Amino acid sequence: MEVIINEKRNSGQTFLSGVLVLTAANLISKVIGLVFKIPLTNMLGNEGMGYFNTAYQIYTWLYMVSTAGLPVALSLMISEYNAKGKQFLSRRIFRLTLAVFSVFGLVGSLFMFFFCRGLAAFISADLSYLCILSIAPAFFFICITSTIRGYFQGHRNMIPTAVSEVLESLGKLAIGIGLGAYALNKGYPLHKVAAYSIFGVTVGVFAGAVLLIFSAVFSKILTKRTSVEFSVEESTVSNKQLLAEFLKIAVPIMISSSLLSMSSMIDTFIVIRRMQDFGLTEPAAVALYGNYTAYCVTLFNLPSVLIYPIVNALIPSLSAARATKNDSRVNLIMLKSIKLASVIALPCTFGLAAMSGPILKLIFSNAENAEMAAPLLSTLAPSVFLIGVLAVTNGVLQACKLQKYSLFSMLCGAIVKGVSAYFLVGVPVGNTTLNMYASPISTFLFYLTITVMNLYFIVKYAKIKVPVISIFMRPFLASVICVLAGLAVYGASITLIGYSGVVTVVSIATAAIVYGLMLILLGGITKEDVGLIPKAEKLLQIPIFKKVIKEK
Repeated sequence: MEVIINEKRNSGQTFLSGVLVLTAANLISKVIGLVFKIPLTNMLGNEGMGYFNTAYQIYTWLYMVSTAGLPVALSLMISEYNAKGKQFLSRRIFRLTLAVFSVFGLVGSLFMFFFCRGLAAFISADLSYLCILSIAPAFFFICITSTIRGYFQGHRNMIPTAVSEVLESLGKLAIGIGLGAYALNKGYPLHKVAAYSIFGVTVGVFAGAVLLIFSAVFSKILTKRTSVEFSVEESTVSNKQLLAEFLKIAVPIMISSSLLSMSSMIDTFIVIRRMQDFGLTEPAAVALYGNYTAYCVTLFNLPSVLIYPIVNALIPSLSAARATKNDSRVNLIMLKSIKLASVIALPCTFGLAAMSGPILKLIFSNAENAEMAAPLLSTLAPSVFLIGVLAVTNGVLQACKLQKYSLFSMLCGAIVKGVSAYFLVGVPVGNTTLNMYASPISTFLFYLTITVMNLYFIVKYAKIKVPVISIFMRPFLASVICVLAGLAVYGASITLIGYSGVVTVVSIATAAIVYGLMLILLGGITKEDVGLIPKAEKLLQIPIFKKVIKEK
């Protein structure tokens, strides 16, 4: 056995501090992404955004199929090894997965590069092949970033992940808008302008990969010799055994995650084609899809910026707690994660449903397109709450190594989504059919199926009793009251001074303040909740908060 020097064990960040770091990064990234989408939508229009988003959805699906389980499984294994004092194995599994998935990413990028025309033809959007070509290299770089993020997250160090996400978004914004404006000024057709714009995604992912590689080199996790002591037991574990253990965890997560992204892919592969079956031309179908994805899906994805950090911090924390058989902490983290997702998702759901039109007009300059998208966004809004609970329940099942159950629920949801989307497109409504409305309705059925099944599996197999009133009902009531307050302010302001963006902002701010107050008064936030947030205990020293915030 070679002589090794001890390294300090990094306890990493606490669960909620990790959540806060990732939430801040995701908020910044989403704001940058929104800043990117607004001029991009104005530049490309509905048809150009259709080409852009068809390529982006293919890339997203391939990414989810191959790498979604990678950082989750890696962070889960590493946090468990570290909790058991097996840091040597955590280094080995990282290097092994980095080598394997770098090759996998290269193969995936080459597949998108050489089969771009075939993929575009398959979704009945032939002109999107240039967009697929432009984004193909990003797949290779994302495999590298996913591996390194998984390692750092396993140590509950969310900072490299957070910084790389922001850098990716900045690259996408600067390069994507710059290249798109260049192509537009040159007079290129829309599908070429979209291809130039989407290349910004590739550049952003490349920049994030470079940053993470430097972080890994600085942390000395890419060197051949490790500075961690290891036991005889650890030294006898072969690479084949390590990889087999990794794949046992990762493959079900990969498949379930790919099925989760299937919602958007079904819209791309089924809904566009089915709208053409019912009389729309390819440009018209692509334009409807572009309007839906550019306006509705963009806002639909915003609340997730506050929810997915919970999942990323949940899995390593929960895995470490389970490895040390700390059952009380396991239950606490599980319940607080579900509650936090509910507190975030419910007001977003009601807000988007009730004020879809004003919010879209506030963000996007094209009032006609915003009005077209508003009813679709209201229809899609209930899925915001479902995806919030779904994301956390998936994380709980994965951390408890019950990923086969989340895989089963995802499979059932994908079947419901595919069947409902196919048939709903042609359902007659007046002189037309549901057309694009099939997408938000089938998306709701998709998430509802998965969420209900996940909650059932958590109660039955993870043995968690979910207190419905404190976790769901109190945030629900607070959300209803806050939205009514926001609508009242909006209606009164419109009557007195007419519409303006300021009216919308004031109405949303009013709703947010009312929500916070009602959440406290109804007992939706407790002293136990506040105590979990780093340095937030000082709030409890303020007399008014000390008086109104309940113990549990």
